Formats: sequence, structure tokens, C-alpha cells
Amino acid sequence: MHSQPAQTDAQSSRPLQGLTSRAARLGLTGLLLVAACPAMEAPEPLIAIEDEIDASVPDDMDLASLPKCPSQMALIRVSETGSRVCIDRYEAAVERVRPDGSSEPWPFDRVVDGQTVRAVVMPGQKPQAYISGTQAQAACKLAGKRLCTQPEWLAACQGPSRFTYPYGNTYQKGACNEGRSTNPVNDCFGPGGGVFTSKNMNDPCCVSLPNTVAPGGSFRDCKSSDGVYDLHGNLHEWIDATTPSGNGVFRGGFFVDAKINGAGCLYRTVAHAKGYHDYSTGFRCCADPLP
Repeated sequence: MHSQPAQTDAQSSRPLQGLTSRAARLGLTGLLLVAACPAMEAPEPLIAIEDEIDASVPDDMDLASLPKCPSQMALIRVSETGSRVCIDRYEAAVERVRPDGSSEPWPFDRVVDGQTVRAVVMPGQKPQAYISGTQAQAACKLAGKRLCTQPEWLAACQGPSRFTYPYGNTYQKGACNEGRSTNPVNDCFGPGGGVFTSKNMNDPCCVSLPNTVAPGGSFRDCKSSDGVYDLHGNLHEWIDATTPSGNGVFRGGFFVDAKINGAGCLYRTVAHAKGYHDYSTGFRCCADPLP
């Protein structure tokens, strides 16, 4: 039994005024706007392409020579290695893959135990909670991707300036989906620590309440300089890392707590096996650039 969720180590859609020259040079003129699914709860359904240009690229670089990424992924530079990698702009949802190879949407608020699921990413969808590190890795693989390594995830969150938060070095209350005043497990099942059982912490009620999981991109200020959203808060994100004791690692915090285990991009939890999941655990994928 866990005493708390994902226990801790220490305890614009603005009107598009025309493509920038950089966007035009990237060959993005046919992708002016990405419409969010109208069935989702995204408050701002259009995302400007100006948010989708790699901030680590010098203005005088020939952008046509840069590697390209699959749809809904951002190209980032990993300063530790000097390499470039693609990362999902939003936390991932999943779809269930049937035995015949067809697929269907999977509810974000249901565990995926016993299911074959594939990662899917688009703005305005609620990302998958209740997923383990092992399941997240498999979902990325089915999508032709993989979990991000720690250097890749940090590079995406901190950007070339190595900010503490995706948006800068100074904390901005309300910029990201974190700091919920009450824990939904208590809201759903009553007061005290005794309600923090695995069964309760994997119940759909925990993400059905207001101010829990938000659609990807709905916190417009919670983005990196490369246009990657929700790296701080919303859901914990599993990465491809293993502790000396064999546990998995997730980063970034979630909608209740995003500071106990480190500030912003430095938030890191190592207390759980890779098979662990609850209402706070999610993921996103990385991939090598397209050839």
C-alpha cells in the first residue's frame, strides 16, 4: 500500500500574422494551423506554427539542412551529446490495438493492464494516466518511437538556456498544471492516509474531478522555448532510465505536486518499480530525426 500517489524520494491562439521567414524556410507553409479535436476540452483550439520552430537553431543557419521530425514532435538539441532528437510536443494518449491490427481510442482514465496500446499525440487531448514505465515504453515502440533518455528529456524541458522551468528561471504560479490544493484520492474516498491504496489510486474518479488532468497544450504558458508543452506538472513522465536498485524514473511532477522532488525540470522520482502506475503517471516519446 502506498501512503500517497507516486511517493516521493524525500517524502494563441493569437491570429497568425503571416509565416516568419524561418517557418517558410522550414517548408511549413502547408501546415499553418493545427486544429485540436473539437470533442476535447482545449480552450484554445488553434496552435500557431510560429511556436513550432527549434529555438536552438541560429538565425543564420540553413534550416533546409536540418533533420525533420514526425508530426507533433519538436526537434531539439541535446547539449550533452551535441545530437538532435525529436520529442512529442504533448504528453501521449494511447489507442488500443486489436488482435487483427485495427485500433480504437482508449479512455485516458482507465488502466491499460492486459491491453496492447500505442502512443498517439495531438493538441487538445487528455494524456493517458494510470500507465507504468514498462507499458509506456511498449506504447512508444508501437508508435515507432521510444521513451526519452534523461539527457533528452532535460534538454527538451530546460532548452538551450538550461532554464529551471520550461518557461524560464523564475517560477510562475499558474503557468503549468500543478499545485492542486487537495488530493483527488481524498476527494474521492475520504480523508486520511488509509485511502491511498493501489485500488483507489487507480480508480477513474481520481482524474474525473476539476483541476486534475488537463488537455495537452491548454496551459499555454507551460511550454519550452522549442514549443514542447506540459513538461512541468499535469502528469509525471516516465523516461528511459533505471536506478541502481532497478527502479524506474519519472520526471516533471503532476497536477498536485511538482516541487517536492525538485524545482521544475529538475523534479525527479525514483521510488517506484517500472511496473508501477497510478492516476499521476503518464509519458511522452522521443524518436530519432527522419532520414
